[in-house]
Amino acid sequence: MSRPEVTQRKPGRPKAIPERLIPKVLSLHYDEGMGYRAIVRELRKQGISVDWSTIRGIVKVHAELECRRE
Repeated sequence: MSRPEVTQRKPGRPKAIPERLIPKVLSLHYDEGMGYRAIVRELRKQGISVDWSTIRGIVKVHAELECRRE
């Protein structure tokens, strides 16, 4: 009898928001000029529950990465 293959999860806390939504969040913030809470309201309309501090963290990390590139 063969053993089923075991997959391991990445260590740490799982992401609060799927990676595929990060470009949408950044677009709403930079292109549309929306604030953190307005982005949360927009995502909730689409059935995605996320806290405003998560949005702030995404924007902050992106801004830091952009500063390092320059």
